[in-house]
Amino acid sequence: MRMAIAALATAARAAAPIKAPPASPLQPFTVRGRSVLVKRDDRYALPGALSGVAGNKARKLYGLYKRGFGDAEAVASLGGHQSNAFPCIAALCRAFDLPFYFVCKPVPRWLRQNPAGNYARALALGAELVPLKPDDYRRCVADEKWRSQLLKDVAGVSQVAWVPQGAASRDAEAGVAMLAAELVEDLKEYANARVVVPAGTGTTALFLARHLRDADIEVCAAPCATSSVELKRQMTVLDDASGGIGAFPTILGAPPYRFGAPDERPLATWRELAASGLHVDLVYAPAAFETLLTTADDRPQCYVHCGGNAGVATQLNRYRHAGLLGVKEIE
Repeated sequence: MRMAIAALATAARAAAPIKAPPASPLQPFTVRGRSVLVKRDDRYALPGALSGVAGNKARKLYGLYKRGFGDAEAVASLGGHQSNAFPCIAALCRAFDLPFYFVCKPVPRWLRQNPAGNYARALALGAELVPLKPDDYRRCVADEKWRSQLLKDVAGVSQVAWVPQGAASRDAEAGVAMLAAELVEDLKEYANARVVVPAGTGTTALFLARHLRDADIEVCAAPCATSSVELKRQMTVLDDASGGIGAFPTILGAPPYRFGAPDERPLATWRELAASGLHVDLVYAPAAFETLLTTADDRPQCYVHCGGNAGVATQLNRYRHAGLLGVKEIE
């Protein structure tokens, strides 16, 4: 019955053309005396019931939203408990009336007892967790055959669609291509602009560079979650899997602190951006914006604000537990 309903939903989408969301605005900010153009993709969202799928994830999931999941009877993905992609993919699966299984490492007891942030939002959307021990989690990432059988056993069906971690797949290209077209229009009065993109897997930066390779715009990837070398490797794998175009962004230096860990340095940058009127997440944006500011030259500088603000309260709680801020700063 569920498969039949999902098929009807897919057919209905095919019959009614899906309109692209409106373009996100470009807004100037002044930080440390420097003018920076900010592409407000935090305000970009999929339409209707999927309005909660916003920012970078809305770009990356747009193609999948438009194409659907075919004959799949369930959907699965993988990542951290507070991944921005987690509730977004869950919302997409709910729209297609498909069960969603999320592979993760064991959930900390405090989070199980007090669900919060993206974890709580995804569970509320019907996501089901598949917690694995660290060795099995790594095997799920690397061994496609083993993962496929695991997910079939967990879901109890034979067709499980797989969405790579963070929606880093060739399906992301359609939405990012639309972002590229918007940037060409946004920056037409800013000659030789430089666009800096926060990079986890580098998916957005890769496809932006591909679709802006003939424009007077340099795309730069600011590594946030890994080293510059590992980021290039991940982008090369995705490039090979999506046509092998070979157009890559300029990769900037990685920040000198551990990804996602509470640290006074990204907190200071986050506060500085908030004081300028720009509210961002506390994981990716401070590192990427700091990289932009320390590497900026005389060209017009543009930063792509990828969203993720919904997780700020959870991130601030981690900073409080680490003793880096007081309770009043969370309120």
